[in-house]
Amino acid sequence: MSGTNPYTKAQNALETPRQIEYRLFSSVTRALMDVRPLMLSKVPADTSKIAYAIGWNRDMWNHLMPEVLDEKNPMSRDLKLSLINICLFVNKRTDEITQGKSTDIEPLIAINRNIMEGLK
Repeated sequence: MSGTNPYTKAQNALETPRQIEYRLFSSVTRALMDVRPLMLSKVPADTSKIAYAIGWNRDMWNHLMPEVLDEKNPMSRDLKLSLINICLFVNKRTDEITQGKSTDIEPLIAINRNIMEGLK
């Protein structure tokens, strides 16, 4: 069996890049929303599930940055700067959560939802 999933390949062929990005943001945001109750609980939470969700979110943002910074990217300079600042914020908030300095993941969810609205 090859390393490429034929179903994923077929699905990607049927979706536009914006639809793929929307689906990715949707999946990551759902993972963040699923751990929100764990973050707010006074009872020890499933830290591995929380770490996975916020790590996945950070990874997604960090993987988008090379595309944003690519000279061939037609986005305006202001939009690129805004996305870079969002990525920096996501990294900072993720660090605060992983270091136990914050349990508030609402800003991460809100950012992703706003991006999803722009991708519609």
